Amino acid sequence: MTEVLVRRPSMARYRALFGASADQSILRCLEYERLAELRLTGRVLDFGGGRRTNYASQIPRWGLSRDEFIYEAANIDPNTEPTYLLAPGGPLPVADASFDAALSLNTLEHVYEFDAALAELNRVLKPGGRLVLVVPFIFRVHGHPDDYTRGTPSFWTRRLTQHLFCGVTIEALNWGPFSTAQSVSGLPGPFKGLRRRSALLLDVLYAIWRKDAGTTHTVPQDHETCAAPLAYFIEATKPNPSLGRAPT
Repeated sequence: MTEVLVRRPSMARYRALFGASADQSILRCLEYERLAELRLTGRVLDFGGGRRTNYASQIPRWGLSRDEFIYEAANIDPNTEPTYLLAPGGPLPVADASFDAALSLNTLEHVYEFDAALAELNRVLKPGGRLVLVVPFIFRVHGHPDDYTRGTPSFWTRRLTQHLFCGVTIEALNWGPFSTAQSVSGLPGPFKGLRRRSALLLDVLYAIWRKDAGTTHTVPQDHETCAAPLAYFIEATKPNPSLGRAPT
């Protein structure tokens, strides 16, 4: 059984993530919290990104410093202002081993040929390069331009290993059962802000009752506290033959 990392909700995290984010989705808040810890350096490719995405303001937070972090993006949508405009299912127009890291955020679920996309990301990464994915799980069907895939941690671990990535780690982007239920429903009806905050706080109280508020655990993917996360945050590495046998 594949294991995942889970960060429990707490009042400190609630204030940091949701205090000034009334209009931002719970998944976006959790995703931005984790991305801010990346500390990327070198040349980085954002597959499915661009300078005019809804997370563009967050991009400078991903690197150690502006001088060490070179951002490039590939997308099929010209409105996102990508570095590389792609045809759907087409290859990346860059040489092998060009990037120190590659990201794909909330994108692979929209790519029917996602195996080809993973192969391309492996190709353009340098040996030892980092792959970072955010993929939805318990999340409603949405467009851009279509929606195909939801996968468990076991699925992504096996598929990334098949594409010759190693060191796969997976974190559940999950606040708690009350807020997840609201997110899946789309929160129809009046008083959305009040109901959203009430659910977030109920999840904190539930974690306190369980005596694990604010802690971080590694648990099986079907553990009751993370069996239904909004998404997964996945990291993997392209093996570097010069360093010997790649870790599994």
